Amino acid sequence: MRSVLAQLDGTCWLMANLLYGSGLRLMEAHRLRIKDLLLDRGEVIVRDAKGGRDRVTVLPAAIIAPIREHLAKLFDRFRRQRKLKEQELLGHADVKTTMIYTHVMGKGAMGVKSPLDR
Repeated sequence: MRSVLAQLDGTCWLMANLLYGSGLRLMEAHRLRIKDLLLDRGEVIVRDAKGGRDRVTVLPAAIIAPIREHLAKLFDRFRRQRKLKEQELLGHADVKTTMIYTHVMGKGAMGVKSPLDR
């Protein structure tokens, strides 16, 4: 199995090592949430496992640092997308509201002057 793992990289490497090292089934790994990874304790909580029960299994120490790096990248991407989304919405909860207030239906955002510029 080690030779197969050596051929992988990135997210595929991380998932394969998690499957192999924690004894997870494929669907269990795909359903994992961040809160299911107890990095400080070296544990993985598998929710609704085979038989409908939750179980706890080992998280290999060898992949804790790569998981932390992966999560840091995901959080960074989330932060960047959220700032972009907030800019697009101009503080409104729905883009439709933003479009009504800025009259961008077909004009684009630059087709409207801000009340402050009038």
